[in-house]
Amino acid sequence: MTDSPSPALDPEQAPLDDVAQALRRWSVRLAKASHIWLTAIAAFDRREGWTELGVRSCAHWLALHCGLDLRTAREHLATAHALSRLPSLRAASAAGLLSYSKLRAVTRVATPDSEADWLDRALRNTASRLERLVSRRSQQAADPAKLRAARALSFSHNPDGTIRLTATLAPDDAAILIAAIDAAHASLEANSGSEPVGPPADGDFAQAPRGRAQDADALIALAEAFLHHNAPALQDSPHALTVHLTAPDVGDEPAQEESRPPISDDEQERQEREVDEDEGEVQEPVRPPSRFPPGIAAVLGWGIGLPPAMVSRLACDTMIRALVSDPQRNPLHLGRRRRHPTRRVRDAVYARDQGICQFPGCDHTRWLQIHHCHEWHADKGETNVELLLLICGAHHRAIHDQGLTAHRDHDGTVTVRAPDGQCLRSSPRNVPSPSVVNLDDPVLCDEDGHGLTV
Repeated sequence: MTDSPSPALDPEQAPLDDVAQALRRWSVRLAKASHIWLTAIAAFDRREGWTELGVRSCAHWLALHCGLDLRTAREHLATAHALSRLPSLRAASAAGLLSYSKLRAVTRVATPDSEADWLDRALRNTASRLERLVSRRSQQAADPAKLRAARALSFSHNPDGTIRLTATLAPDDAAILIAAIDAAHASLEANSGSEPVGPPADGDFAQAPRGRAQDADALIALAEAFLHHNAPALQDSPHALTVHLTAPDVGDEPAQEESRPPISDDEQERQEREVDEDEGEVQEPVRPPSRFPPGIAAVLGWGIGLPPAMVSRLACDTMIRALVSDPQRNPLHLGRRRRHPTRRVRDAVYARDQGICQFPGCDHTRWLQIHHCHEWHADKGETNVELLLLICGAHHRAIHDQGLTAHRDHDGTVTVRAPDGQCLRSSPRNVPSPSVVNLDDPVLCDEDGHGLTV
């Protein structure tokens, strides 16, 4: 089959099979033309052919002379330059195998080391599914601190008197909120008596589309529940999130890191904080790699990409069920609810730390969580009182997002260290020794629900 369509084809009169073949040939022809177009753009920009009176950039020149929107011109330019650094994708583009839509998506995340894998994904998926894959990968590689800093909530009035809420949340917080709304939605449905009995008949929905009004009712139910019960002193997480994790290849395991000789704090700080002598700017310290891979939280059929630090934070004090797959996306293991402290252990930690956040300088007594000082994963991070710490939600997120480590001495002193060597140290509080807290003894509570040692 040639890639040049017949010029005499009349799409209104020709057989539909001929029209379909012509469309496929044209798609290859357009893909090849897009490759020539992108190659020319990259060369034009490198040679600075766009410099003329009043033109600020190559994208500006394309918008001025080629009829493109400025945003579209910038996308074309970014795709063209990325393609010039990816030989495998460039060859596939020259052969007409990848449309511009696929090239635009895959060049946002592909590197010379990963382009073979992304080329395989691009050839096997539609452009829309490829966009979703790229979007999740971008979410997983995002900076958790920046995602957390972007959180916002706004209210606006509609002309009819209704109120519109607009929220921007970090992925892990959004996953928990959506899961809570789903739980409230299911509770309202159960109480309404509308729960279907038995399997659905032929032609019925196994799961009917969700109604926006019912989800709004679920959100109000969450608010009413909070007003009724107030803020908890020690958070409990009875609801489980399913997180999809991809096991790394054997060659990706950081085994070589453990065999390196230790370095001094000064040497570590020098490696992590490099000064640009020309600009005089200090780069951000390099965070240590997380023991957890990036994951995807499955909530209401959504796949919410989670960076490794957010997976680590959820695995520390939230009920999660890990669905582990290999790099080829074959399922390996669907884990059970593990590593979550028992009620007695949680009460013992709460009593030992006197119901106060143990982060140096923090005295919060509400929205407290349990932190594993030795990060919990398959082989390490035992769930016992000595390795657990009472932390408020804000500082718990900061520990995982910023790569901090927390250590508690036997005298109650808590030391928090940053990757660049900086540390915060608390003054030891007058707390009982861990040996005083007997897990077999009851833990009493005062009228506010605060734990009291017996």
